[in-house]
Amino acid sequence: EEEKGNALVKLGEVLDIRMEEIMAFGDGNNDIQMLEAVGVGVAMANSVPEVLAVADMVAPSNNEDGVAKIIEEYVLV
Repeated sequence: EEEKGNALVKLGEVLDIRMEEIMAFGDGNNDIQMLEAVGVGVAMANSVPEVLAVADMVAPSNNEDGVAKIIEEYVLV
């Protein structure tokens, strides 16, 4: 369950990107550690309650292009 978060931490180290600058999206229990490991953990609106509880913010659901909307609003500015 920790592989995704560990991978992002290692990738950040390799690319010299601080964890505070990394955003990750998730919706299932296997995403919890990843969302906690990065600077901004984003839960999809249709996530399981445990993911919503640990997220820094909530994106619209997958069916509403939630990932794209958050990237457009917070990353591509």
